[in-house]
Amino acid sequence: MDFKTDILDGVTRSIDAKDLKDFLFLQGKYHAQDRFVQMEMLRIVSQGRICELLDDTEANLAIDKHMRELGIYHYSVIEEEQLSEHGKKLLTSYCDGVNSRISQSIPLEFTIMGHRPEKWKIADCIVSIKAMAYLGLAQGQQDLQKLFIQMVKNGVPSDKINSLSQNQMGDLTEEIIHLIKKVNLYNPLIPESYNFLKNIPKVQASNNWLFKNESGEVLHASDPHLEVNRLPAVWYEMKATVANSKLFGISMPGVPGIVMGRKDGLSFSFTYGFMDMIDFFIEEVKDNKFRDGSEFINFDVRREVIKRKKKNDVKVIIRKTQSGVLDAPSDSPLLTDGIYLSTAWSCRSNGSAKTLESILGIFESNSVDQLVEHTSNVSISCNWLIADDNGSMAYQQSGLLPKRKSTGLVPLIGWIEENRWSGIYEGHELLSFKENERNSIVTANNLIERDGFPKAINAPMGDYRHDRVVELLKEKKNHTIEDFKRIQSDLVSLQSKKFLNKYKDNFKDSKYSTLLDWDYSYSTNSKKAVVFEEFYRVLTKKFFSEHLMNKEEILFCLDQTSFIADFYGLFDRLFLEEISEEESKLWFSNRKKEEYIDLALDKMTSSGRLWGEINKIDMNYILLDGKLPAFMGLDKRDVQIPGNRATIVQGQVFNAHGRKSSFCPSWKLITDMSTGDLYTVLPGGLNDRPLSKLFKSDLNNWISFGYRKNSL
Repeated sequence: MDFKTDILDGVTRSIDAKDLKDFLFLQGKYHAQDRFVQMEMLRIVSQGRICELLDDTEANLAIDKHMRELGIYHYSVIEEEQLSEHGKKLLTSYCDGVNSRISQSIPLEFTIMGHRPEKWKIADCIVSIKAMAYLGLAQGQQDLQKLFIQMVKNGVPSDKINSLSQNQMGDLTEEIIHLIKKVNLYNPLIPESYNFLKNIPKVQASNNWLFKNESGEVLHASDPHLEVNRLPAVWYEMKATVANSKLFGISMPGVPGIVMGRKDGLSFSFTYGFMDMIDFFIEEVKDNKFRDGSEFINFDVRREVIKRKKKNDVKVIIRKTQSGVLDAPSDSPLLTDGIYLSTAWSCRSNGSAKTLESILGIFESNSVDQLVEHTSNVSISCNWLIADDNGSMAYQQSGLLPKRKSTGLVPLIGWIEENRWSGIYEGHELLSFKENERNSIVTANNLIERDGFPKAINAPMGDYRHDRVVELLKEKKNHTIEDFKRIQSDLVSLQSKKFLNKYKDNFKDSKYSTLLDWDYSYSTNSKKAVVFEEFYRVLTKKFFSEHLMNKEEILFCLDQTSFIADFYGLFDRLFLEEISEEESKLWFSNRKKEEYIDLALDKMTSSGRLWGEINKIDMNYILLDGKLPAFMGLDKRDVQIPGNRATIVQGQVFNAHGRKSSFCPSWKLITDMSTGDLYTVLPGGLNDRPLSKLFKSDLNNWISFGYRKNSL
């Protein structure tokens, strides 16, 4: 095979191949050489085989059960048959490249553990897509819906739940409330939860924007926000020359192709779209059967065995109804009669194979329209921004959007046929537009919708990051690369600014009046950022504990879930926006907004610490997760993280499902479409070898807001 390869700046893998088939073979080979621990850990976790292959503990058994119940590997094997012959050939070439490497050498850690990896298969590529589509994306929406369900079970008035959801729960009838209160809730969010999976990239948020200068050239910026409290970095940066075509961007080890970056005269990036692709349904179970209309019929049953190294194997039974997969103990052969929930997730058995073909289609795309078509068929919920060197700018929504009867937040009765999903919208039916009137397009996980397109989002993030980007873009009619670096590094919180401006008199009369002199920056050396966060925590705790949850539950939400980090905008609206008289009576009849502010200011205590002393993470090698001795210096401990949930640099650190998590820029891209230059930075390095100088080769650059200059 005739090819060239190089490592650029100790970070980027460069490959020059004669055609796409050869490139994919080489990409697979070097993915396996540089990141096979990352690839194999994701595969093992997704298969639900941790106890069999790595570490047999009760905690890992819970993860294995969850992944078997989710069924993503089971359906990945089935989905392989949905690939076109062309797609199979390309994916086979990638897998051949992976296997050529692991047949020669595997990471020493696996040898020590006695683990011999199996051959890499097409299903292993497909499952990576499914895993990303679920964890952090569908799972976050699922947690929100389960939280609402638990509020109903706990007796929270339906009008308050409907108000909190911005009137998205009008279908919460007395009949449904009655049934929800009888539900046998499996894996409740509050007050206990199950462990989630550090080895699967958890997509949570992101920013991207396009800006057209007066001369017509477009600048493109993107920074996907994922967990960064791990090494290696999630993404693998690549420069590709395939025949006469040039690409530069990021790939996901285990998945062929380039998912974000530049291609000749085109650029493409995505943020998480917050599309609701998951619903609960209410099911009735009797005599180990489920209700369908007026009858009780047998479940569609899938049986699997979880093998264990140290203990007896565990048999699991996954039961499927007409609406979804039953949320019930999978290790129990018999179910107690009663009311249950089932879960419908649009990506469970569809879309991932087509996503891989769409990603590979990027190599053959030569226009904005072609990229729009390919990205529209991606199953993961994304806001895609696409530009070219002629000044064109486009937006494309992606994801498998269900055709549903209601908004998706209320669990409907599953035994009534008309309540079930009636299909999935095709990619070309999703929101799509070219921007010809304005000079920019900005997305930051905010609500994006237009007339004539199906409603996809019922619980977006707050608008603060989006609005701050727009605010900074409006400062000038023409922007440069340096301007974009400044915007991408901005630490100002519009959330704190709005609270302080609206309740200025309350803060002025408190012992924290110095907050009014704050610049709203969440820099690591800010003390005032800590003061505001302490105020906000006390405010949310007081408000929620009076209206929605008991103190134990709200503390769990604040300390052990991403609920506030994801959906804080639902809460902020009640305090920052003009709400109806009816809503005011609902929430503030006993205590006015200003009284809550005063109470929070009175009850809070300021630690006097710096933001960086509080908002920090350990970036640990994923296989050992902090077990390496600190003196070795292989992990990166106590990394101070600037920013918070509402700043462009989203530096959000929190606990979720029993472990520390984070949303931070997992890669940064800035490019001027009139040139072939790109400016990027990665929170890690080229490989996953802790003793290699390339393990953390770009990390200090990322910490210091630096960039590397690259070219196509």
